[in-house]
This record gives sequence, structure tokens and C-alpha cells, in this order.
Amino acid sequence: MIRAGSLDRRVTIQRRTITQSSSGEAGETWANVSVRRPASMWPLKGDDESFRSPEKVAYERIEFRVRYSDDVADLSPLDRVIHPALTTAQAADPNYVIPTRSIFDVLGTLEIDRRRGIRIITQRRADVTT
Repeated sequence: MIRAGSLDRRVTIQRRTITQSSSGEAGETWANVSVRRPASMWPLKGDDESFRSPEKVAYERIEFRVRYSDDVADLSPLDRVIHPALTTAQAADPNYVIPTRSIFDVLGTLEIDRRRGIRIITQRRADVTT
């Protein structure tokens, strides 16, 4: 079990879903997997720049750690982490616009020990300011 004292942040985890409108047009929506989940947050060191023509784009990589549970055990790059976490009212409001600076895209996950916790490796563009 991850010690409660180390889980000093709150995050919301969302999963991308593709829906079709009545006209048949595909649209992207985000469904809440977990709202206000306790987590810890760790910056990752390493190569965080990639070339995008014609500019260089920097990425900020962050590792979130959460307690293991079945609802987050199958996280994938289709998911994202919102930090700071949405309030319950914001999570329930489909028209709420999440600030871009709060969105971290999931790159992958690693299980800590045997179902003790999950390391969620994420990234966000470092030049995003809103």
C-alpha cells in the first residue's frame, strides 16, 4: 500500500471516447474514470525536447503515483490526467472548459509491486500557458 502521507495531490483521470452526432459526424468526448483521486506527483528527468518542423517543442514529463484499483489498472494513451483535480461540480458539467495547462496526456503505466500502486507516466507541452 502506498502511504497516505505521500499522496498529497488530487487528480482527475479521464478516458477519451468517440461519439457520433445525429448527422453521423464523429466527435471526441472525455469521460471521468476517477474524480479527485489522491496522488503524488514527480517530475521526470531526461530527454524532453523533440523536433517539430520548423520549431523545437519542449515537453514536461510528470509521473503521477496512485493506489492500485481496477478502475485505473487499464490506463492507456487514450487517457489523460487533470491536475489540479476538477471539483465534483466541474466534473459533472459537460460545458466546463479545462485549462490546457492542467492537462497531462498519459504515455504509459507501470504497476508498483503486486497491485500496490500504479505509476502513470504523462507529458504536457511546456510552452502551454492557458
